[in-house]
Amino acid sequence: MTPRRWPIAAAALALAWIAAGPTTAAVLAAAAAGCALQARLRTTLAGRRQRTSQLPAALDRLSTALRAGASLPSAIAEAGADTPPPLGAELAALARAADRGRPLAAVLDEWSATHDDRGTRLAATSLVLAAAVGSAPARAVDGVATTLRERLDLAAERRALATQARTSALVLAAAPAAFALVLLTADSAAADFLLHHPTGWACLVAGAGLDVVGAWWMARLTRGDEP
Repeated sequence: MTPRRWPIAAAALALAWIAAGPTTAAVLAAAAAGCALQARLRTTLAGRRQRTSQLPAALDRLSTALRAGASLPSAIAEAGADTPPPLGAELAALARAADRGRPLAAVLDEWSATHDDRGTRLAATSLVLAAAVGSAPARAVDGVATTLRERLDLAAERRALATQARTSALVLAAAPAAFALVLLTADSAAADFLLHHPTGWACLVAGAGLDVVGAWWMARLTRGDEP
């Protein structure tokens, strides 16, 4: 949820409190917070996957520049210019740092440490070796691009196979919240206990915490990230 929408959400919750009472407002607030968190996680994961998917093509462009006779910093700069954000900007920054006199190995090590994922580590290692050895660097970069492309294909296949498991995980995570909502709206005694007594608050907090942990763990098991 963007900052501009917070006043709208607060006004909607206030109207729900006035019209339907604190129970409905609390349930709506929890649902809105869960949706906002899920949307943020999806955006972060989508950006990470987009960047990872750009690595093989960027390495292909870098390899082409090396075969044309460019130096490794120049090849990185050309690959950065031809690659869209976010990876293109990173490669361009690496080339600028090398042009300012910093050792290319140190620049690549810092890049690998900043983006601590398998693809970046493998790409940085191949470029460091290419800079140090200097023998057939384009072939080494091509090999890494092929490896990363195979890993991306495998990760996509894993995500497709995990679709049913993710659906089951979503149902299992939503069931306790749905049951609690039904209980709060249908049983006034249970609603009074859960919302107006410290023991009830503790039960709600513990249940919500366990549900969130379970949902996170099931999502982690079924997300099908890069192997």
